[in-house]
Amino acid sequence: MYYLLAIIITALLSSCAQPHALYQYSSLNALMEGVYDGQLTIGELKRHGDTGLGTFNGLDGEMIMVNGGVYQITGDGTVLAVDDNVETPFADVVFFRSAKTFNVEREISCEGLQREIIQNAPSSNIFFAVKIEGIFKGVRARAVRAQHKPYPRLIDAAKDQGVFDFSDIRGVVSGFYFPETFGGLSVGGFHVHFISDDRKSGGHVMSCTVNRATVNIDYLTDFSLELPKSGGIYGKAIGTAQKQEVDTIEKGR
Repeated sequence: MYYLLAIIITALLSSCAQPHALYQYSSLNALMEGVYDGQLTIGELKRHGDTGLGTFNGLDGEMIMVNGGVYQITGDGTVLAVDDNVETPFADVVFFRSAKTFNVEREISCEGLQREIIQNAPSSNIFFAVKIEGIFKGVRARAVRAQHKPYPRLIDAAKDQGVFDFSDIRGVVSGFYFPETFGGLSVGGFHVHFISDDRKSGGHVMSCTVNRATVNIDYLTDFSLELPKSGGIYGKAIGTAQKQEVDTIEKGR
């Protein structure tokens, strides 16, 4: 009886001690320079969060993590559930805890909604994790196709992508806001991915329009960065990501 009670107390203490920091593996600067192979497995990534995004080794499509499940959207639009032994070169995740929730009952672009989120935040100089769940009038998404060595820079790799348009679709747009001062470490501003409720459609969000949705926001002041322990990042001259290149990759501008 006492042994069973000890196990229960230990489990409760472990859950209470669950870290609440935005965890990132590698950096945008490294990805921009073609460092597309990492050593972090999805199983290891799940120890740092249940919600997030990223990509896979070889820049093989887009990653979205929702409620602990990890999905890959490939360059042809296929959505796959990802095994724990798959590796990533870049990811952002968090154990999502909603600090603010509100409903959207009108048509609004995702960019317009993101501006409202920033305007009502405690500060634009902290990190946010966001989840927008509901019905979308439209979503334009993309997924980069797998690259082969010698890897091109990201600005060139991003030209080899599938672009998908979804209409009147139910799903979740999820991701992060980074203050612009952290641009280069990750994408400055919002970086969000989409997956449909039926797990058949998704990708990196280029633009979208909300019809009806629930918005949850997690405000974050703790940030944890882990760099790869070996591989391409050690032999690359990695500079600072140029905002114009990042905008082109993110939005096609």
